[in-house]
This record gives sequence, C-alpha cells and structure tokens, in this order.
Amino acid sequence: MAKERKGRTGKKPLWIIIVQVAFVILLLGWMEIAVSKGWVNRVFLASPSQIWNELVYTIQENTLWPHLILSLKEVTVGYSISVVAGIGLGVLFVSFPTLEKLIDPLVASVMAIPKTAIMPLLIVWFGIGFTSKVVLVILFCFFNILYNTVTGAKQTRNDHIKLASVFKASRAQTVFKVLLPSALPSIFNGLRITAATAITGVVFAEMAASKGGLGFMLNESQAVLNTPRLYLVIIIVTILSVLFVNIVNLVERITCRRWMTSPHQSK
Repeated sequence: MAKERKGRTGKKPLWIIIVQVAFVILLLGWMEIAVSKGWVNRVFLASPSQIWNELVYTIQENTLWPHLILSLKEVTVGYSISVVAGIGLGVLFVSFPTLEKLIDPLVASVMAIPKTAIMPLLIVWFGIGFTSKVVLVILFCFFNILYNTVTGAKQTRNDHIKLASVFKASRAQTVFKVLLPSALPSIFNGLRITAATAITGVVFAEMAASKGGLGFMLNESQAVLNTPRLYLVIIIVTILSVLFVNIVNLVERITCRRWMTSPHQSK
C-alpha cells in the first residue's frame, strides 16, 4: 500500500536524482575542460564559465532584458489567444455538430499548411513587428488545443450525458457541467504540448524576420560567431519552455481539483 501511494505521488527515487545531478556536473566539467584545453574548437562549444560571463555582460549592458521581455510578450499574447479561441471553438463544435461539419474541413486545411512556409506571407501581411510573431504563435498552438478539446469532450461517458438529460439540463449546462470537466485531461494535454511549441514558434518567427527578441539575438550571435551568447540564448529558451509547461501543470492541478477531476485520468 505504501508503494502504491509513493507511485501516485510521482516523486523520483533519491538515487535517480543523484545520478541525474552527477551527470549534469560531469557534463559541465567536461565542457569547461574541453574548451580551456583546446580539445574542442571554441566556435563549436562554449564553456560554462564563458556562458556565465556572457550572461553577466548582457545583463550589465542591458542587452538581454529588452529581447527577453519582447519574446515573452509575443508568446503570452499569442498563447492566450490560442487557448481562448481553441477551447471556445471546441465547445462550439461539440455543442453544434453541424457547425463542426461545416467548418472542420477549412480548419484542417489551414492546419495542414507548413508553418515555415506561411511565415513569408505573414511578413507581407503584418510586417516584421509584433503582430506577425503573435499570429505565428497562434498557428503553432491553436489547432492542437482545439482538437484536444473536441476529442476530450467526445469521450465523455454516455451515462453522464443521459443523466444530464434526465435532470433536464440545458445544452449550456451539459457542456459546462458534463462535457468540459470530462475533457479537462485532454485539454491540458494539448495545453502542455503547445506551451513548449509556443516558445519554438516565436523564436522561429524572430529568426525569420525581426528587430528584437531571443530569435533576433540568436541570429545576431551566429553572424558574429559569438558562441557563448548562442548557448546562453538556447539555455534561456529551454528554461522558458520548461517554465511554461510547469505553469500549465500547476493550473491543471488547481483546475482539476476544483472540478473534482483527477489530473491525467485519461492516461
């Protein structure tokens, strides 16, 4: 019984954490030695100390914060619109099946367009400023959220729907009291996936055409072969992706507790 409770908490055994930390320390140590001893060309690899010095320099020179804040604004706006629009349209699709039949082919067609191919068109339409980055983030995130919402709602148990009908629940009550709570695990799976891809989308958009942002910093660093800054930006992007996913996990725990639904119950 104790083992079962331990498994449910999802906590890692101590020895796994120790091994993971040891691996990271060994990797960082090898990078430091390999660069300082000249085993690896400094163009290809930066040492941890060089990356740290670059971080301190960019903070002191105030070259990091403007780009970081710009990228965060673009991601936050684009992702927020995707969440509201994706879940909202998903609810409409489930509530009105005829609407889904009419619009779904168009949605699927837009979803099939490669995001890398559509970026030049977005630049023509919206320029290289804030709007084109937000639109690309929406294209990266919206469809996943939409289809996860629809899929989750359609997997609601029939007896729950019949029970709502017995109690003469309205369509809105059935959606918000029965379908959406059942769809929460699927919805949050979509939110979790898109939380990371939102960062990817905005960095790609900034690398394609921008005057600021983390993607712009990557382009600028690559052009002058500033390897430490390249690694620094990559690390920052990775941290942001992990942070966004963990924020979604936190919101999921709070929401599922409120709706009396267990997280990941669909797994």
